[in-house]
Formats: sequence, C-alpha cells, structure tokens
Amino acid sequence: MNLNAYAADRKRALYDELQRGELPSFGSFDEALLCDAKAKGAPQMGSTVYAPNSITIEFIYSDAQGAIVVPISLEPPERIVFMPVPDWVIESIWQGDIDGSYHFESDASVQMAKFQGQLEPEANAQLFGVNKVVGKA
Repeated sequence: MNLNAYAADRKRALYDELQRGELPSFGSFDEALLCDAKAKGAPQMGSTVYAPNSITIEFIYSDAQGAIVVPISLEPPERIVFMPVPDWVIESIWQGDIDGSYHFESDASVQMAKFQGQLEPEANAQLFGVNKVVGKA
C-alpha cells in the first residue's frame, strides 16, 4: 500500500470513529481538546500533514462561535520522504505550483530505480520511438 492509500485508509477509519462519537482507537491526540471540539458538533475532514516519521491528520469541529482543529498524529510503518520535482522538469515543461510529492521510502526507491533503468542505452533508445520526429506535426 502506498503512502496516499495508507493515509486515506487511516483518515477514513479515524473519521468513522469520530462520527460515531468514539475516541480514536489509534494515534496520539489531546483528549481534552477533542472533548471541547465534540461540543461543536460533527467532525469534518481537514488536512493531512507529512513529516519523515509522522502523519498528522486534522479534523475540524465548527459552530457559529468558531472552529477547533483536532490533530491526530500517527506513526507511519516506514519513513516518509519528499520527492521534489527535478529542476530540469521545472525548466522544460512544468507550469504550476506543485513542487513534489510525499512517498514511503521504499516506494521512492522503487521509483528512482525504475527511472534510473530508463537511462540505460537500450531502454532510453526505446523512449525516442521510431515514428517520433522532433519539430514535425
């Protein structure tokens, strides 16, 4: 399971527990903050924040007087890495605000090995394609 699927699964499980009024069965959180937040009503899913050794999932409780954000911190099954968009991509084709993405270290290693393999002479020659002509429509 990749990082996005893992985080989505954990987020959904926590959300379901909070919707039922239960305390989260996993993760670290401030129980007093959660108790105050529950008085505001039902939770809404907030953002997910990644760090090398943690995933913080935020849930938002709000009413007319304001909102309370309840962060729940999880320990991931392996280290999380950030893979930045390479400079050559930004210089050549990238147009947007995305600067990279988060991955489990093992997935990032597999992706890098696959990319490195595409630089080998035979594999790279296939990327040019027989019918590709630069500058022709």
